[in-house]
Amino acid sequence: MFETHQVEQADGQVMDTRDLFPRLTGQEWYRTVGFKELGMVHGTITGSYRTSTTWLNRIRHQPEGTPSRTLSHNSEQEGARLLAHLEQKSVDIMKAHEFVADQPPLSKQEQYQQQGFVAHSPEQVQTAIEHSAPDESYVAEMKNNPVPYEVAAQSVQISIDPVGVKHQKETHDGIQKESTRDMVYQTVAHLQHVEHVYLFNGRGIATVLRLILAFLLHNDLLKYNLIFFVDGQRSLSKTILAIFAWFLPLQLILDWPHLQDKCRSLLSMALKGRETRNQVLDQLCPLLWLGCADRSIQLLRNLDSDKIKDARYLDKLIGYFQRQQPFIPCYAVRKELGLRNSSNRGEKANDLLVSNRQKHKGMSWSASGSVALAALTALVRNDEHTQWFRSRSVRFAFAA
Repeated sequence: MFETHQVEQADGQVMDTRDLFPRLTGQEWYRTVGFKELGMVHGTITGSYRTSTTWLNRIRHQPEGTPSRTLSHNSEQEGARLLAHLEQKSVDIMKAHEFVADQPPLSKQEQYQQQGFVAHSPEQVQTAIEHSAPDESYVAEMKNNPVPYEVAAQSVQISIDPVGVKHQKETHDGIQKESTRDMVYQTVAHLQHVEHVYLFNGRGIATVLRLILAFLLHNDLLKYNLIFFVDGQRSLSKTILAIFAWFLPLQLILDWPHLQDKCRSLLSMALKGRETRNQVLDQLCPLLWLGCADRSIQLLRNLDSDKIKDARYLDKLIGYFQRQQPFIPCYAVRKELGLRNSSNRGEKANDLLVSNRQKHKGMSWSASGSVALAALTALVRNDEHTQWFRSRSVRFAFAA
């Protein structure tokens, strides 16, 4: 922030430096690029607003310079402007590529539908199966697994995950009111091609997927496979498949740790006692690791009735396997080929953009404040902040 000055002579005012900048109201100050870099890049995205303003005022030798509420308000405004800019940029990019309602022009649809999935050779896959199979009886089912084995260098890998933080109580006339929602949610995505990474966030799955689509178009990345790592959430898989229905070399992969957790959770409610549950898990998880969904279903159907506490949860788990079967790969073969099996990069992105800053004890957030602060964090992680603060634009590309 900086002060403005006026030059006056006896016959009246000659110059007012405020004429060089947009007019402000009340007690508002002009914010310089340096102030934003200090206050936001090195302040609000790493520590609380109170701590950040104490530090900021100290190094600027202004003990009463910037109240924490002012820094909070300015950071939220900056994040909101950034999100609006990114959404408008995505609209402009898709318009430039003649996309209408997330759909490419007909000529491009035909091109994308004819584009082949770049996969490991059958010989490489067969060798990996032979190294991974416990015995010969598993080979046929492992070979028939519906999930292909992408070449990582010819693929863009995307992990998407919603994240929630505690909702701030609403206020009215200085009186706090209980919120009707305990949590506020946003969606975070991690996009990787080879060693290059870009992070996204937004208020909903569809919003973030459209940002991703625009990024792929802008950076000529639709010539590669698209591999989405998902956690089994129906709305997520459904939205991905709807928005990218025109793109043939696309594959969803169910996150292995999530699949284990799902089995553990539902079997705990379906079976009698921890010991019984663990015995079944010890048989079930190795089958799923090999991508043998049919054998896993048969195992559950053949369980002794005296082990079952509530068959509804067993049926629910069987239905889950049947529904997710197109996305359950042979994890063992993928590991043998050096491919990812987890969306943990998306979960790490959640930590970097949201959890590390917004989930400390006692913290609560408005929906707009949470997503705006995460947007500023993503801006810095993507190394876009210098250009944004100086020109109000972003490269929307991988860092050099």
